[in-house]
Amino acid sequence: MPNPRINFSPAQKTALVAQVDRICPLCAEPLFYQKNKKSYVNYEIAHIYPLNAKPHEKDLLGGEEILGDDLNDEENLIPLCKICHGKYDKPRTVSEYRELVSIKKKIIEKGAEEEHWKRYHIEDQVSAIIDALYDDSSLDIDPEIDFSPKEVDEKLDDSMSEPTHRKIKRNVQDYFFFVRGKFQDLDETGELVSESVSLQVKAFYVRQKAAGRSQQVAFDNIVDWLNAKTRPETRDGAEILASFFVQNCEIF
Repeated sequence: MPNPRINFSPAQKTALVAQVDRICPLCAEPLFYQKNKKSYVNYEIAHIYPLNAKPHEKDLLGGEEILGDDLNDEENLIPLCKICHGKYDKPRTVSEYRELVSIKKKIIEKGAEEEHWKRYHIEDQVSAIIDALYDDSSLDIDPEIDFSPKEVDEKLDDSMSEPTHRKIKRNVQDYFFFVRGKFQDLDETGELVSESVSLQVKAFYVRQKAAGRSQQVAFDNIVDWLNAKTRPETRDGAEILASFFVQNCEIF
């Protein structure tokens, strides 16, 4: 008996489209187009593992990982532009199937991380420190200190990409003393902000480590968390703060 094709609710469609940031995950084509100042749908909800696989598709995908307990589960669904959906279904290939499974697993993992953000608090004063990165005039004064972020080189392993490694080192060189000074200023109010924030960041990192995340993934997740909690002008602010904590020993 064939599996029934369900009608997805507006909420389901909205959630699935948001997961891929409104672009086709295969070709980056926008999933909506505008005409006469109105938006129109340019996507279809695809089943990653076919809803009613034909015999040759079952043979082709035999032994492959299937996401979700039911083929209509959102874990087995992904929005694709209409052209990519047609190409994905006909003809079916193992390589394209694995590519979509990999994309969807990252989406699921990201969603789980976002749920964890709610459980990990970060002191409100951190936002003030990040804001200072964008408009504090003292940043224009070059510190008379020859500083080499040796801690970074000693801590980072091969899972960290070379561009991220370099970015962390540059952030530490340019901003470590500035950020540390801002924490010291806050501590002078008697609230021990730096100690509280250090413990919060450490706790978030320990969860990443316990989950078996690589250093690259852990760093990206920490930046995403700080970015979501502090809402800086750009993601750079969260990356600078995360880099500070790498040098300061809360991360790695």
